[in-house]
Amino acid sequence: MKTLVVMNEKGGVGKTTIAAHAGWYFAERLSTLVIDLDQQANLSETLGSHAGAVDSVALFAEPTRVPAAGPLTLARSTRMLLGVEGAERGCIETFRDSLAAMADDYAVCVIDTPPALTNRSFAALLAADAVLAPIGINDYSIQGVAELLRAIKGVARHYQRPEPDFLGLLPSLFDRKSRRERALFESLAAELGQLLFPGILAKRDLYARAVSERQPVWDLTGSAAREAAGEIRGVFAHIAARMEIVR
Repeated sequence: MKTLVVMNEKGGVGKTTIAAHAGWYFAERLSTLVIDLDQQANLSETLGSHAGAVDSVALFAEPTRVPAAGPLTLARSTRMLLGVEGAERGCIETFRDSLAAMADDYAVCVIDTPPALTNRSFAALLAADAVLAPIGINDYSIQGVAELLRAIKGVARHYQRPEPDFLGLLPSLFDRKSRRERALFESLAAELGQLLFPGILAKRDLYARAVSERQPVWDLTGSAAREAAGEIRGVFAHIAARMEIVR
């Protein structure tokens, strides 16, 4: 099982849209598990029809498997996840052990994390094969990048495991029509070019509509939907290649 973690300390950068579409994309041909660790549960609302019998909080209590509910299975978020932050740090390793127990059950696992560095975030990093960081093209959403990179290295060092592959900073909700955002993007590329993901997700109402209607954007009709589908599927095709996920 290959595990992709979608992470950014700041909310509102498209994490739910990306995680949901990643689940839909990989589940087209592979058995896919999506784990919602964000107590806001937006991803659980979007993928609710694929919910499995085990909620994500159970993965921290003892090594636990989530039985497949179909090609796509969701381990739902509940408010009980907040209790993980007051638990002993051993819960981080328990989460990793839960995923290890499912290594042969699923081909791909996608984890959506809370917008903060918490026990849940550290657990996701410990279990990760790769990390993707969506960012908005503004001054605030990139401020936590250095802290995120330190967390990736710190978890790997503390638990004596190889660092997961950092896939890059994925500019999302990028308004190409905004002169300010274009200037910020150029500045970002000059400063952090080597950390940027080779692609972007433009600001499109269709992404919000797709998530709201609980279906991938490529199932919507019209030329704008086809353009959005090509854009976001291109992102996942690159991720699949980097992670050596054969579809």
